[in-house]
Amino acid sequence: MVRAIIFDFFGVLEKGLVPNREVLDYIKHELKPKYKIGIVSNVMADYLYLILSKDDLKLFDDVVLSYKAGVAKPESEIYELALRNLGVKPEEAVFIDDQERFVEAAKAVGMKGIYFQDFNQMKRDLEKLLKE
Repeated sequence: MVRAIIFDFFGVLEKGLVPNREVLDYIKHELKPKYKIGIVSNVMADYLYLILSKDDLKLFDDVVLSYKAGVAKPESEIYELALRNLGVKPEEAVFIDDQERFVEAAKAVGMKGIYFQDFNQMKRDLEKLLKE
């Protein structure tokens, strides 16, 4: 059973340095009431705090930034840190990223993964996983 959904930042939660409203609205209305929500990102600074509003940030139970964590995707430690912070086992989490190699690294840790190409595809793939 899925208990947590973890998103990449650049390319998924933002688009062209602005918030990806489609994804954020979906999180707010459909996912947040039922699941723990996290971010794992290889950002080199606090860009997400400049791009996302305070209300957007309240949607996330945990944020793991590589420069603060001292590890980066695709290293297994960054995914394991996010799982510990959210209090879930790997098989209880879905990781969503727009780079396939990072999705594969999350799967190697035992998580489910979705390669993000666009909102509609991600939503379809996620809803399929959540029904399993």
